[in-house]
Amino acid sequence: MTEFIMYHYVRDLKNSNYPKIKGLDIKNFESQLNYLSKNYNVISIEEFYNKKFCSDKKSCVLTFDDGYIDHYEFVLDKLLKYKMKGAFYIPVDVIDHNKVLDVNKIHLILASASEDLILSRIKHHFSKTQSEKSIDHYIKKVDLTHRYDTKKTVVIKRLLQTVLDLDIRNFICDKLIEDFLFKSEKELSSELYLNRNHITEMIDYGMHFGSHGKSHFWFDSLNFDQQEFEIKESIKFLNSLYKKSDYLLSMSYPYGNYNDDTLKLMKKYEFKLGLTIVPEIYNSQKDDFFTIPRLDTNDYSQYY
Repeated sequence: MTEFIMYHYVRDLKNSNYPKIKGLDIKNFESQLNYLSKNYNVISIEEFYNKKFCSDKKSCVLTFDDGYIDHYEFVLDKLLKYKMKGAFYIPVDVIDHNKVLDVNKIHLILASASEDLILSRIKHHFSKTQSEKSIDHYIKKVDLTHRYDTKKTVVIKRLLQTVLDLDIRNFICDKLIEDFLFKSEKELSSELYLNRNHITEMIDYGMHFGSHGKSHFWFDSLNFDQQEFEIKESIKFLNSLYKKSDYLLSMSYPYGNYNDDTLKLMKKYEFKLGLTIVPEIYNSQKDDFFTIPRLDTNDYSQYY
């Protein structure tokens, strides 16, 4: 049994430019590492794959999604202090094309205004589109179940992530950024994400980097060819980062989302591991290497 722990934002929340973004404060992160160091065998993802770890003690793998600058400025030093390795998953577009992920645009918007005001502006901007259907039609399609978010936040996220058509949600997201943030996408990208120099240094320290797609799309919203393009571009990106050709090829599915086409492509391109966001502990008796579950850092909140 191995616990995969999933992190996203890890930062000095009090002094952050966006303190309302839900993240793990660096002090709490270190408290977690301290607890894990005393109670777990914290292993690298390569050690997990090659089964090079002690099986009579609880083990865990630390994973970090989306390629935030936090992972260099705050996480790296703490991992080195505790002699731990992390697995980091980055979408290509945030590094090579100065894009801001939709999920991060939404987080920034939610951190900058009230839910009611955001919903009001979404409805206003939606009314300027050529959609034949009403915004209420799309709101009714939203699955409101979520482990942490309020129902209004779930509606905002799902409308801007998947429920609205791509062109419409891109238009609305950009308008909301103008409404609340007053910065260009390039400026926001440089604030949020790692660059290639950071990544090279982290690899030199023994950190693992894997695929998180090219554009961080929900894979089950893409057809086979579109998924293949996302995956091939991410492999090309990883090949450009590593100085060796025999690195472990792994993927964290964007949003934890995948389908049968994804799994076929994982095998075609010789991925070794695929990580989901199913909140369970990995059990080799029932889980395979392409559907590895992960617990959220919030599941360990009692340890800080």
